[in-house]
Amino acid sequence: MSIKPTEHETHITQTARGLSDHDVRQYLRKFYYVSNELSLDTEYGDLFTEDGVYIMGSRKATGRQAIRALRKKSYDEIPQQDHHPLKFFSHGNHHDDTEMMILGDVTWTYHAGHTHAGDWAAHIKLQKGDDGVLRCKFYQLIV
Repeated sequence: MSIKPTEHETHITQTARGLSDHDVRQYLRKFYYVSNELSLDTEYGDLFTEDGVYIMGSRKATGRQAIRALRKKSYDEIPQQDHHPLKFFSHGNHHDDTEMMILGDVTWTYHAGHTHAGDWAAHIKLQKGDDGVLRCKFYQLIV
């Protein structure tokens, strides 16, 4: 999938520049681009491992199909969501960027047209598969 650079994507790339792993920076750029695009349900699920876990508040999904379904439900409730990651904090030793906390802000646009803005945090664990592709193993969103 080709991603067109946008102001938002450039911001993610610049914000994540402190992360030592180029593949992780590119993954995060793609992750948040796809997260903000309602039409990319299939691509969103593909960003996770087969047994990936996605937690949003009290909702939990395990596996790509369940993650796609939870994402769809979220967009059914709030049809436009614009997430902006602002700070990345890696966990572990030796600049391991595969587990981190992310802080950001979001603007939600509801069916009636009104908007609401808020802050969020996420705990993410990434894993490179046997195919060499980086995917999300665990993602917990705290709003």
